[in-house]
Amino acid sequence: MAEDILKKGAKLAGTKKGDVIDLPYYPLRIELPKVRELCPTLEIIFKDFAGEIFEDLSFEHRWTQAQVYINELFTNLSWMIMLTDWQASHDKLLYKPAFEKLYREISEREQVNKEIKKLRLAVVLSKCERGEIWPCRLEPEEDLFKVRLPETYDFLRSKFPPHTNKLKFFACSSFGVLNAQHNDFDPRPNRYISDDGSSADSTAFLRDPEKWQPFGLISPIYWLATGKVLNDPRL
Repeated sequence: MAEDILKKGAKLAGTKKGDVIDLPYYPLRIELPKVRELCPTLEIIFKDFAGEIFEDLSFEHRWTQAQVYINELFTNLSWMIMLTDWQASHDKLLYKPAFEKLYREISEREQVNKEIKKLRLAVVLSKCERGEIWPCRLEPEEDLFKVRLPETYDFLRSKFPPHTNKLKFFACSSFGVLNAQHNDFDPRPNRYISDDGSSADSTAFLRDPEKWQPFGLISPIYWLATGKVLNDPRL
């Protein structure tokens, strides 16, 4: 998909909010560098939910329409939730209430289905090519979530302490910067945003496809699949 769309300078369409039964399954095969400690190949199948579904969880009057998606979530015990902003208002009014609702659902369903205790949750801050947070990407829990989204972070850590290995924080960038090498560092995001007034979330595209170096796209998937952390900054 990256070779066929992003590297040709095209835009990747986002997932639209619609009927949950219409959401396709995506099969994905990931081949990793051959390192002794790593599982060299991952084969996964997943569904991609529109971001608006997560926003619905923040508002009680939208819970009814979100319930069918919540039910679908619990057909799988590996969740990756992508957050796209770190504004203080999002922390208090959007992210924390949404996670509070999810946690209530988890707690209630655990009472009747003990398998849910095996759930893993990867929380990922995306768009980390932005200059304000690029330097903090290597330690996302300490330098991003704890600093930028303190209320959300404190709530999640209080419910999922580190020793449970049920929750992990990540940072990623689909675009990366123009050059991340120390000897020729160019911190500008490797993306353009259309100037037609449309949302940056859906209209960004690669500035220089030949310098494409995404960051952190594999790490959360690997942890969800294996429970182990990838210690490779390229991934």
